[in-house]
Amino acid sequence: MGGGDGGAGKAKARPVFSSFMTVFMHADAADVALMVLGLLGAMGDGISTPVMLLITSRIFNDLGSGADIVKEFSSKVNVNARNLVFLAAASWVMAFLEGYCWARTAERQASRMRARYLRAVLRQDVEYFDLKKGSTAEVITSVSNDSLVVQDVLSEKVPNFVMNAAMFAGSYAVGFALLWRLTLVALPSVVLLIIPGGSGKSTVIALLERFYDPSAGEVTVDGVDIRRLRLKWLRAQMGLVSQEPALFATSIRENILFGKEEATAEEVVAAAKAANAHNFISQLPQGYDTQD
Repeated sequence: MGGGDGGAGKAKARPVFSSFMTVFMHADAADVALMVLGLLGAMGDGISTPVMLLITSRIFNDLGSGADIVKEFSSKVNVNARNLVFLAAASWVMAFLEGYCWARTAERQASRMRARYLRAVLRQDVEYFDLKKGSTAEVITSVSNDSLVVQDVLSEKVPNFVMNAAMFAGSYAVGFALLWRLTLVALPSVVLLIIPGGSGKSTVIALLERFYDPSAGEVTVDGVDIRRLRLKWLRAQMGLVSQEPALFATSIRENILFGKEEATAEEVVAAAKAANAHNFISQLPQGYDTQD
């Protein structure tokens, strides 16, 4: 029984991986070279930020330790300043490779995809076009939309993901090199969800808040399936401020109180400050009593 479940899990994993790899199915040898260079550029671009912080920390340490030996002090500052110049030059090269290579290969692959798609459609029999009204417009729309999606993924989503992943890993590597104890404490206690737009942040939050349940698998908190927790308690442990919040036709104070009806005035203000809305609300003519 156990072996059968494992096989089913692998069978489900393969289509996801293969569907992702189909994004690159129109790449030729030149595109592979561009993507490799772009990958190196994105990784270098991401790592440049933590490396800059590492060099800057050394400069601050040199300045803070004082100039007991002026010659040695000046030498250390000059070395770190020179390293910053080299880092700036390398960062420019990496950013150029990341931007140019991914944008160029995205354009090439999207163009090749449009040409192949069109050739496949034109090989159809005449009855294919007769039976489908408006097929010409549908073909143009589908080709344009699909190619633009692929081009957007290759030119922005993939390099941004690689860059942010490299920055994340590099930042923790620098953190461990400088203050490994503090970094170790911060690693299990702080979870940041930094994902480019359109990559599923809203879906993740919706699953955590149980606006809907997953069709497969489970979402756990401390190893406990959230479907086993009381819904009211679960939602009371987190707050959600969307980019375009909806307000009911009542005061701002009463809108905030919908989250916790028995909240005090201090708690209402604290909630607004946590959402970075207190200053904006305070500038309104009636403050928290402003009606929507």
